[in-house]
Amino acid sequence: MNLLLFVKYAILLYGIIFTFIFVRDCLRHRGDFRPGRTLPLAVIGFVSDLFDTWGIGSFAICQSAFKFTRSCRDELMPGTLNVAHTLPTILEFLLFLNLIKISGVTLIALIAGAVAGAVFGASIVSKWPVRIVRISLGTALLILAVILSLKLFHIGPFESTLSPREIVSHLDDSGIAIVNPDQWIHYVENRDIVPQEKKAIFQDPSVTERELTHVASVLKESGKTRIHAEDLSFAISENLVYGLNGIRLVIGTLGNMVLGALMTIGVGLYAPCMALVSALGMNVTACFPIMMGSCAFLMPSAGLKFLKEGKYDRKAAVLISIFGLAGVYIAYKVASSLPMQLLTAGIICVMIYTAFIFFRSAREES
Repeated sequence: MNLLLFVKYAILLYGIIFTFIFVRDCLRHRGDFRPGRTLPLAVIGFVSDLFDTWGIGSFAICQSAFKFTRSCRDELMPGTLNVAHTLPTILEFLLFLNLIKISGVTLIALIAGAVAGAVFGASIVSKWPVRIVRISLGTALLILAVILSLKLFHIGPFESTLSPREIVSHLDDSGIAIVNPDQWIHYVENRDIVPQEKKAIFQDPSVTERELTHVASVLKESGKTRIHAEDLSFAISENLVYGLNGIRLVIGTLGNMVLGALMTIGVGLYAPCMALVSALGMNVTACFPIMMGSCAFLMPSAGLKFLKEGKYDRKAAVLISIFGLAGVYIAYKVASSLPMQLLTAGIICVMIYTAFIFFRSAREES
């Protein structure tokens, strides 16, 4: 059995165990399922996991929505976030695992780091008083707002990917000639007109300038200085970095351990994990199985701690889980046609405003 198949079976088993314990806990506390809040919680679950599947993250959206709709008490938010989004995140991971290339060793190491951090973090956060929880949630939102702003404007590790025309130009400047470059550019830019049997051939490689410089160097060293249009996408993707070795693997694992611990207080892992993986030199597409896999394993790990303590909103967790699964499936099936940059900017503004509401509530509590 290969490593990725092992990971797939492991998360399926973990998800079944978590679901059993989650359902049992809810059945034991049927009195918590009082009338009211159904519609806002259903909408929150669907929308937050829809955007989560597109890489924006669900925690910040949920925290802001909880605060504005008053549908979850502040002290229960960390536990509710981790419990409610566990099953939708597991579904995300299973859907994307077979679509994106990733080193099995790297994936397992970074997931293990995230789980270790989450278990440690949850054991502490579940015992915090409401004032500390509010301060932590506000801080988490500000941290995420900064990271999403860097991502929005392609600053630091968040390099923008090159357009097909820029890729061809960069390779030409590097001494690699492309046969029929206009054909490749045309088909990559207009995927809807590509014959079905050639869609895999003309994939957009989603490569940054730094990554393409590395690819060009590898191609020249191997003597491949002339590439036909139908071989270009494969030649680029085959030479991108999809795994970590040595000290970079150690740094990645430790970094993800910190992110796993921070996630238990509401710092969503997606954007920080994307920054970490990109900074270590991996291709941006490899971020998706890593960040989704990390969350898929760490969230039930942290969630079990919150279940044991009873420190979560049961009705909110159930409704968000159900409608979040629907949101993940819709997002997976339907490519995003929304203005994601504009939506991200709007979410950042809401996050900052919500953070200050948390800080104000914490001040009033003191």
